[in-house]
Amino acid sequence: MPGADPETLSSIGIDIGTTTTQVIVSDLVLSAPTYNGAATVDVVERRVRYRSPIRQTPFAGDQEIDTDAVGERIDADVRKAGLTPDEIDTGAVIATGEAARKANAEALITRLAERTGEFVVATAGASLEAVLAGYGSGAGDRSGTDGSTIATVDIGGGTTNIAVFEDGKPLQTRCLDVGGRLVRFDDDGLVRAVAEPIRRCRPPDRSAIDIGSTRSDADWNALARRLADRVFDAIEGPPFDETTRALAVTDLPETAVDIDEVVFTGGVGRLVSDPAVDTRDPLEYGDLGVRLAAAIRTHERFDALPVRQSAEDIRATVIGAGTRTTTFTGRTIAPAAALLPARNLPVLALEGLEAADSVDAVRARTAAVLRTARNRRDITGLFALHVSSVGPLAYDRLRLVARGIAAACDARLDGSQPLVLLTEQNCAKVLGQLLESMIDAESVMVLDELAVTEDEYVDLGTPVAENAAVPVTIKTLVFDE
Repeated sequence: MPGADPETLSSIGIDIGTTTTQVIVSDLVLSAPTYNGAATVDVVERRVRYRSPIRQTPFAGDQEIDTDAVGERIDADVRKAGLTPDEIDTGAVIATGEAARKANAEALITRLAERTGEFVVATAGASLEAVLAGYGSGAGDRSGTDGSTIATVDIGGGTTNIAVFEDGKPLQTRCLDVGGRLVRFDDDGLVRAVAEPIRRCRPPDRSAIDIGSTRSDADWNALARRLADRVFDAIEGPPFDETTRALAVTDLPETAVDIDEVVFTGGVGRLVSDPAVDTRDPLEYGDLGVRLAAAIRTHERFDALPVRQSAEDIRATVIGAGTRTTTFTGRTIAPAAALLPARNLPVLALEGLEAADSVDAVRARTAAVLRTARNRRDITGLFALHVSSVGPLAYDRLRLVARGIAAACDARLDGSQPLVLLTEQNCAKVLGQLLESMIDAESVMVLDELAVTEDEYVDLGTPVAENAAVPVTIKTLVFDE
């Protein structure tokens, strides 16, 4: 019996960056469901439908993004793509670099997610940005095809986000507060704005850079060189220099990796690819971007890197956001239709169940996780409990696990709250049916073949592929105050 026709989802990626805002709309073609539902659901083709112009991110003063201006632009882009907001199925709105630190960043991208589609997520976090840029540049897929280890170095206005891919999968991220917009100038070359990270990379014997001041070309080139040193240190390490660690946005890895290829992306990364960047007007963009790119390109360590030009540079992150943020559960799901779609579910890791040999042991482990979540993370709403392993996938074993989890849920003060359970093993159907018989069929959902970690968040869409799988976005929600 032949499979059904493949399903297509419309996906949007919105990247609100320190310097630019970009939008991309894509069509994601899913693998056709098989007659017995055994195969997984995958994206078999990604077709870009529309690319917006690369526009300056509009700000209302130094502390906030201009919400109305961004919203109007994105509404227009959706119309130009030939769609309405209701026709957007999936995707991501991300704020990157310094834009993510503006006072209204979280509220803005949440609002954009809500107005742009039913299952468009709002997300931020430097590590995720690094991975999205790596996929959007094509380096992630090339790493899988070649079996190589590739580092993508995405340098924008506010941050440098490095992702290391091995055999097609993200292995490490290394993210720094280094970017072209850390110092901005007016038309006369006077300093208009200075970002806080400049203080952390300034030599101790140099005075602070004051608004309205100016310095010699040699001074600005020296600052750009110091920032470039941090970029190379992040690419080549560990170990890392003390200043590099001071500029780190996320924890830096402790394990060194042999890199086969380096790809530069982002607005500054695009300039790095220009062999004549050191002859360009250093104030071409009114910031440090040209000087930083020139400092990287002419650095003595640059020629030692196995650099390869990217098929996508400045658009890499937004392409990744629009085409790579959605994954899918296995087909053996136990969905509760009333709970979908669901956004921003914090993940609680329920580890060690495979070693729990009794109902009471499972109950105790589950109860401890729930208690810790309430105390440490103040989680009161809907959450996702993630189980990496339940042990052998035998019926008696699954029944024991279900009884223990159900007992822990019954004992909660908020016992009426639905249970969303994510597993890495292929056992959602049986485990879901068991839990439904012990709790309430309307308040239990089990989704399988998902690998997530503690402190991440998930967004769950409405089922696809004849209701056999659920679209999922795994993300971080990190906004600076």
